[in-house]
Amino acid sequence: MLVRLQKFMADCGVAARRKCEQLILEGQVYVNGQRAHKLPILIDPEKDVITVGDDIVAPLKPEKPLYLLLYKPKGILVTRHDPAARKTVHELLPGVTARLFPVGRLDMDSRGLVLMTNDGELANALSHPRYGVEKTYVVTVEARLSVETVERLRKGIWLGSAPGGRAVRTEGFTLRVLSRQRGRTVLEVKIAEGKNREFRRVLARFGYRVSDMFRVAIAEKITAAGLSPGEFRPLSPEEVQWLRKVSAPDYQDRKRQATQKWYERKEMEKERKRLQQHAGANKTVSIRGEITAAGTKNSNRRGLRRWPNHR
Repeated sequence: MLVRLQKFMADCGVAARRKCEQLILEGQVYVNGQRAHKLPILIDPEKDVITVGDDIVAPLKPEKPLYLLLYKPKGILVTRHDPAARKTVHELLPGVTARLFPVGRLDMDSRGLVLMTNDGELANALSHPRYGVEKTYVVTVEARLSVETVERLRKGIWLGSAPGGRAVRTEGFTLRVLSRQRGRTVLEVKIAEGKNREFRRVLARFGYRVSDMFRVAIAEKITAAGLSPGEFRPLSPEEVQWLRKVSAPDYQDRKRQATQKWYERKEMEKERKRLQQHAGANKTVSIRGEITAAGTKNSNRRGLRRWPNHR
């Protein structure tokens, strides 16, 4: 059966599917000795010989899927190879022979959870912004953030310009304040599509510095509990099944629909209370008006009765 070249490469653990596409377009992939430099390309895994660069000179064979959860310390790069020979996440996996790649990114100055796998399909689904799989961070800011600043972060801001010269607006962040002290604020931030150092750049725009950014959960249920910096563990079958569920398009569509219905119910309830308060205020004004009118009428009557006595 014919399959797409980048999918086959991802299934073999070469890299995530997007990275495999980049390798193909850069001309680093060969099919039966012929350079593959454009997409789409269909191959027969049973017959075609695929080689990548100079490192792989034999046909690629699909590996058994492997899913590891790694607690990345600060100062470690989330990449397979670094030209500057800095330490990467692969050096934290001694004894692991499978060709794993990280799902998504986590900048060098941040710490926390990184999913390592050779399952290209799942990695692509978890990384795709359309599917909106959230990562949860605990962020420490070296300043006491005002209520107004927190609200602006929730709504999103304009952040510089793209290479084409157009200004880029960040999406709003889902966040809550965990603690606010003099000179420090701790936030819980949930991000579905994390652009490169985006939250740090947003805070820098306000003049604030992030002293610690800790990814504590992936898709809410995959947490750092029981892991110390530099340690890793395999995901359980239930955790893998959960990741497949939350990265499915129909799951995210249902979630968005449920969120929209919740928001609509909340807005309707607010409007109902407002109308009730408005009706109650009008009723009070009406009753007071009737009392005032009645009092004026009685006073006039009393005045008419007393009038002859003053003549």
